[in-house]
Amino acid sequence: MRKIFRLRYLLPLLSLLVVIYGWQVEPRLLTVQRVVIRDPVLAKAWPGLTIVQISDLHITREGPYQARLLAKINRLKPDLILMTGDYKQWLQPPGPAQRFLSRLSAPLGVYGVLGDADQSEDQAYCAYCHPGDDYHSRLIQPVILQNELRTLPWRGGTITLAGADFGETGDQWLAGLEAAPASGPMLVLSHQSKPWNDLPPGRHLLWLSGDTHGGQIRMPTWFWRLFPYKPDPAHMGGLYGNGQGGWLLVNRGIGETAWMPLRIGVPPEIDVITFAEPRG
Repeated sequence: MRKIFRLRYLLPLLSLLVVIYGWQVEPRLLTVQRVVIRDPVLAKAWPGLTIVQISDLHITREGPYQARLLAKINRLKPDLILMTGDYKQWLQPPGPAQRFLSRLSAPLGVYGVLGDADQSEDQAYCAYCHPGDDYHSRLIQPVILQNELRTLPWRGGTITLAGADFGETGDQWLAGLEAAPASGPMLVLSHQSKPWNDLPPGRHLLWLSGDTHGGQIRMPTWFWRLFPYKPDPAHMGGLYGNGQGGWLLVNRGIGETAWMPLRIGVPPEIDVITFAEPRG
């Protein structure tokens, strides 16, 4: 009877401690994930390139945590910073997120795409792309790609960067892009990863996305297939390859959703991406 009595109080206490950890501790444990993509085509096209990918910041205010995040990214000294959407929280003013993004810098530039949360506040999201109320010009940094291509110089060659806006239009644009004749490897930015599943075979590219937050609570893949929290439950976080030159990296994000402000087993992450020849 004493054991039953103890369990009756111990289990709720442990549950409370786990929730407190997930709410107050793990969301502040910024981690750096170093991802080496071993692909002969990408390694030859982009030798020595270092990319930092960030996603799903869900910034609501400017504070010490955001300052620490900015300092950590700058210490990594990437050649290129790529961002895959959801910089602000749902239905919150975008100002704090936009000011944070404006402080990022890298030699090749800072490029990103918008997520659904970024477009949830009427037309305020236009300031991600345009300075002030001048809709006839584009911000120099960061550059938000909306269904468009950019070509960046790199060590005598080029980096082809494609960015798809969130939603059906962007998915259609990417489908048309991937059906076009291959002219070299590409870097593709898209908030969601689902269109990657329809890539034509043999296309050499690295597809970067976010959106999932890794589920915010670590669960096996079968759980997300059974309870599809996101559009692409088979790719909730990490690096995936199709064996034919296509790579997908799903960043687990930095922030949390407003309705579930906790992380358990899925700490916020910054991805540092490099390329190398396959072993052996």
